[in-house]
Amino acid sequence: MKTWNHRFTALGLALLLSTLGSITARADSTQGITDTTIRIGNMGPYTGDASSFSALNYGPMAYFRYINSQGGIHGRKFEMVTADDACKETTGIAAAKKLIYQDKVFMVLVTPCSGVAMAIKPTLLEDGLPWIGVSANPKLTTPTVPNMFHVTYTGVYSGRAMAGFALSKPNTKKVVLVAHTNDWARGYCDPATELMKEKGVEPVMNLALERGSTDATAQALRIKAANADFVLGCLYEAELAILLRDLHKYSISVPVIGALGADFESTHKRVNNPAAVKNFYLPYQFKAPMGSPTMKKWEEMFVKFLEKSELPENGVPTNFYYFGLPPAIATVEAFRRAGPQPTREKFIAAMETLKDFDTGVLADKVTINRDNHVGVHVMYAVGLNEQGKQTVFTAWGKPLQ
Repeated sequence: MKTWNHRFTALGLALLLSTLGSITARADSTQGITDTTIRIGNMGPYTGDASSFSALNYGPMAYFRYINSQGGIHGRKFEMVTADDACKETTGIAAAKKLIYQDKVFMVLVTPCSGVAMAIKPTLLEDGLPWIGVSANPKLTTPTVPNMFHVTYTGVYSGRAMAGFALSKPNTKKVVLVAHTNDWARGYCDPATELMKEKGVEPVMNLALERGSTDATAQALRIKAANADFVLGCLYEAELAILLRDLHKYSISVPVIGALGADFESTHKRVNNPAAVKNFYLPYQFKAPMGSPTMKKWEEMFVKFLEKSELPENGVPTNFYYFGLPPAIATVEAFRRAGPQPTREKFIAAMETLKDFDTGVLADKVTINRDNHVGVHVMYAVGLNEQGKQTVFTAWGKPLQ
């Protein structure tokens, strides 16, 4: 009898532990979801030297508020929890853990700084929390990992766009790279270099300009000595502005295309000299020029749903506001497809059904499947035309129609 009771007790305990385990798994899988809300972590550099990137975080805020005004998705409204990473790895790790374990969000969005995104990746993978970010480092999603997605451009395709635009200028042979010595910069400059080599062009010079630099005289003079046809700047916005100012200071009129660590309008404001930016370009992520009817509707949404403190102090929302939108748009679509009882597994599966999905924002349509979590590839370039008007180009001298 004791043997039977012992076996029965052991069996009952095993069943109980199994049941509790499955309950725990289900609870983890629906963390951040209630009958009426979906809690999303909105992580970015709200303070510090890279705080201009926080505009990327305000795009999703506006979109989720807009969706909430329409009644939400399957009866649930989005609740945004912001976390400041100050674009620093250690701060970012602490912020991510607070979002996951204290605020108990369902997923994390945006994370503009690649160093921070890479630093929190192990935590995200361990916990299985979905992430849809704008960080450019391709190592975040390549090789493919189950719970992390890019629905904006990684450094691979941005870097190739930079090089492609430079090489589309007739007789471009002497290309100089100016870059930070970090993974983020290599994420742009390495793919750019690969494309140039495919086209039979070797960079004539690779120059370092570290983060925090306040002078680019040495780099400018070496560019002048090389008689460069084009400069590729794999730099964050502050250092890119310094390079542009110093090139102008030494009367070097070479065209420069920067990376997506900068915003076009914001860079112009930093340089504060129209003559120094007349040959300045950036990869352009969007399907139409700013101010066009296609993009104007998003500007109106920003103005309607963002608070005054979340909008620029002067002027209209910058490109970064728009570039922050696709992660939120894809998130809403995935929840729509996941159905009325969403879980992490259903959400991830829904993300992997996106095919030729038009965000209404980006130049390319989003396609994601189980083996590929990088959704967009094709982009343009933005700069000033001969009349000094901001213009989107498909190639050198060819405006987007």
